[in-house]
Amino acid sequence: MQLPLPVTLPVDENFDSFVRHGNEEIVTLLEDIVCALPTWRTSDSLGQLVSLKMPLVTLLGSGSAGKSHLLFAACHHLASKQVSHLYLNLNDYKAWSHDIFEGLENLSLIALDNVHAIAGNAEWEEALFDLLNRVVETQNALVLCASQLGPSSPAFSLPDLRSRLAWGVIYHINALDDTGREVALRLRAKERGLQLSNQALNFLLHHSERDLKSLMILLGRLDTRSLQEQKRLSVAMVKRELGIV
Repeated sequence: MQLPLPVTLPVDENFDSFVRHGNEEIVTLLEDIVCALPTWRTSDSLGQLVSLKMPLVTLLGSGSAGKSHLLFAACHHLASKQVSHLYLNLNDYKAWSHDIFEGLENLSLIALDNVHAIAGNAEWEEALFDLLNRVVETQNALVLCASQLGPSSPAFSLPDLRSRLAWGVIYHINALDDTGREVALRLRAKERGLQLSNQALNFLLHHSERDLKSLMILLGRLDTRSLQEQKRLSVAMVKRELGIV
């Protein structure tokens, strides 16, 4: 059974809604992983992971590259299969006790988002180090991490933790270019049933924050406004939402 999640994951952030431009290899790997879980060690396509000391995949990239989206996608797939997993966003670690890691090694997948958030915190680094050691000992769970810092970063003060994080495989997540952002916006608008004209899309792309996370948040606000006004999303509506006279 799926364990209760501390947060509600965005239902529209799945593998189908992830624009793969430049990240095809890691998306294919993650799809192979979630399809193979919980018996991933017997999968012919995952031999590289099976041979590792630490069954750890780290997604490394900037704050809006899509790392969280991929973690959400993996968890949604496992939830549909009723495979045990847990998603934790370590940006929220101050609200928890570090014993939240206890017993996670018994799950099939441990998804840890924003691992860089605990860098420099001795207690949390030690707690994560202990969890990774238990994962190695039990040989059951696979760990999927997302971080803005690589394992060798001096921001992680515990040398043993840096060592453990380096035992896994690291994939750099490439942020989308302008073409990719346009594709992502069109796809998300279609999923929402939102009518988005070419003029509105172009205005949106050139007059708002350019990172994908901000664009998606803005699209959500525009979706709400479109429903309230019972109108198709237009350039005028985008201007009103952005406060442009």
